[in-house]
Amino acid sequence: MAPPARPPRGLRLLLDTHHSPAAAAALRADGYDVLAAAAEPGLGPLDDEDLLAAATRDGRALVTENAKDFDRIVRAWAGRGEHHAGVVFTSPRRYHRGSAAYPANLIAALRVVLAKPPADQSDWIHWLP
Repeated sequence: MAPPARPPRGLRLLLDTHHSPAAAAALRADGYDVLAAAAEPGLGPLDDEDLLAAATRDGRALVTENAKDFDRIVRAWAGRGEHHAGVVFTSPRRYHRGSAAYPANLIAALRVVLAKPPADQSDWIHWLP
C-alpha cells in the first residue's frame, strides 16, 4: 500500500496578527508550512511594512485582512522595484474572528489555495473568496 499523499509544499504562508494561530496550527497539521505572526516572537509587534518584509525574506506570502494598508505598501514597493512573496487578502466580513465559523472557514479557504499554489509566487496577489 502506498503512503498517503503529502500536500504540496510550494506555497508558504504567514498569517497576519489579525488571524488566529489556531488556523496556522491546523494547516501545519496538514503538512503545510504556515506560521502565525501572533505566535512568533518578534513578528507580532512589527508594523505592516516590516511584517511584509519579514514574510518576503522568509519566502512566505502574507495572509491579511488589512487590504487598505497592504495594497498601499505593495504599490509603493512596485514603484521602487521591490518584490514580495505574495499577499493573500481576506475579508473581515467573511472571515470574522467573532463568528462561530471562524477559524474553520479560513482554514478551509487556505487549504484550497495551498493545494493549488501559483506557479510564480513573486508579487502574487490573491483575494480569498
